[in-house]
Amino acid sequence: MQPSQTRLICRAHNRFTPSIALWQHFVGPSRPHPHQRRLASAATEQSEVEIARAEKPVEQPPLRIIKVTTAKGEWHPSKAEASIVKNARLQYHSRQASLTEPERLLATARAAYKVAEDYEGVAVKPMVNSTPVKESTLPWCLKPEELTISRINRYICLSHHVKNHTLTTVGRLNMEIESFHEYTRPNRFENIARKHLIEQVRNHVRDRLPDYALEVFGSERTGIAFATSDIDFRLMRQSQISDPAEAKLPPTPEERRKAIKDLQYLYHETLSKHKAYMLAALRYARYPLISVQDRQSGLDIQIVLSNDTSVSRVVMQGYMEQYPYLRQLYYVVKTMFDVRGLSDVFRGGFGSYSLFMMIVASIKHHPHPRKDAAGALVNFLKFWRDFDTTKQGISIEPLFLFNKADQPVVTDTVKSKLEEGTTRPLPEYMLSLRDPADETNDLGRKGIAIKHVQATLKELSNQLEFDMKVNTRPSLLGPLVGTSYMLNHARRRRLNSYGKLLMRQMQTTLAAKAKAVRDAEKGGEDSKAGNKQIEEETTKQRLAREERDKGWQRLVDERNGRLQLQAERSSVLEHGEAMASILGMPAVEEEAQTQDDSAAEGPRPIEYTPAALHIV
Repeated sequence: MQPSQTRLICRAHNRFTPSIALWQHFVGPSRPHPHQRRLASAATEQSEVEIARAEKPVEQPPLRIIKVTTAKGEWHPSKAEASIVKNARLQYHSRQASLTEPERLLATARAAYKVAEDYEGVAVKPMVNSTPVKESTLPWCLKPEELTISRINRYICLSHHVKNHTLTTVGRLNMEIESFHEYTRPNRFENIARKHLIEQVRNHVRDRLPDYALEVFGSERTGIAFATSDIDFRLMRQSQISDPAEAKLPPTPEERRKAIKDLQYLYHETLSKHKAYMLAALRYARYPLISVQDRQSGLDIQIVLSNDTSVSRVVMQGYMEQYPYLRQLYYVVKTMFDVRGLSDVFRGGFGSYSLFMMIVASIKHHPHPRKDAAGALVNFLKFWRDFDTTKQGISIEPLFLFNKADQPVVTDTVKSKLEEGTTRPLPEYMLSLRDPADETNDLGRKGIAIKHVQATLKELSNQLEFDMKVNTRPSLLGPLVGTSYMLNHARRRRLNSYGKLLMRQMQTTLAAKAKAVRDAEKGGEDSKAGNKQIEEETTKQRLAREERDKGWQRLVDERNGRLQLQAERSSVLEHGEAMASILGMPAVEEEAQTQDDSAAEGPRPIEYTPAALHIV
């Protein structure tokens, strides 16, 4: 059957379609270039207006791309630029998060401690400055020319024919520790700034409290202060300086109340108002203190109503004389804890004195054959990562391990409260480290973050062993203390600049001071008598301090002898067997027997291996 109407078919090469009409009406007139217009259909006729518009197009502004900021960030024209910006943003946020991560982990440990619960130890990552720096540019990183065989000869004996790879690694670590110590300790200008600040604070306190004197104690007194370390002062009466017997005694309740009142007066009338200081705060702790910050140098200051610390200072000085490398090792360990927030005592970390004694404990309980800073550092990491804090406590003087449940390190008052049940005992996981200067002082009682510390030391020990094995890292101390450079760079630069300013001022007034000294020497007998009296008073105070230190040393020796007898009588675990169970090492008796057998066989050639040098 044929259709009633014939269908019309357009046979043009670009026949008309509705899309062409719509495109020409809506899109075509707004196009900036005429050649981009689509061809019109041959089946349609163009008007004269359209032909004229095609011949003479209207100029249109260029297309404008709107860069919209979304949740994913700003728009970038290429994937490469977007990737670079994204990675930089992620690194920045990662560095910012690293500044608060230690606080979060320590807060978790403290929260578990308050409710008497256990927590999982996590390796704490170091805080990182927002400005990165290459590890090879660290100031303590050894230069290639420093790794010559002439420098290595200081730490090896070539007659034993040890493999150069092993020797270079351990010798390099020791040299890098020395270099780090030289960089971290205060330089000439930083020392000038610190000493100037000490005299400045003393003068301000003397003007307000003439009956008191400030005695520097802590790391500044013992000689292990960092360039940016706090400066600690002990507020004491003038009579305590000249009378060693009075300095040893704790203050009476009446004297303590008066001292607190005078401390408040000093805070409200001087330190909180003086333009030389900022961020002043008065804290009522076990030992009330004032904390301020010097505006020029940026150093923190603490004025404390503390007891005499001469015993602790004498003990520390004795250990530093016994182990010459102890000071260098302390700088590395203290920095390692600082950059991870693990040295904050108020948040459950370990303070300077506790860290110092932890180093001494690792050296005395399991000495390294090398007897230098490199061997002691490797030994420190291994000793504390494997030590079981749940069962055993550590005593340094006398040297033995004890059952922490049977022999708690507490005062008699606290011990009676524990027996009565009025005081809750410390968690099982916490460290018990007896203070060699006070047998009733447990240096680990505030170290709530001990599990984080052990997890961190385990990770650092494994990393150091790997780096020493491959020996390709620019700085072997990089993973341990590398971030400290940029974290303290701004503060040290400020302190150094202030020290240089003080140095220039001293040089400017040097001639005037010299003239004043010459004029004083030409004075009459009254001036000479006054100078002589001052010298006699200074000598008297110096002799009094020396006599006080000798008295403390005698007390320490007597107490150590008494504790040694108690340790020999008590049924404690033998030291050699205990350390063998902790570190998987042979007992002391076994080593002695092996040495005797070797001596009986006669001398044999020495063969050094990585295991013999405790290098994996």
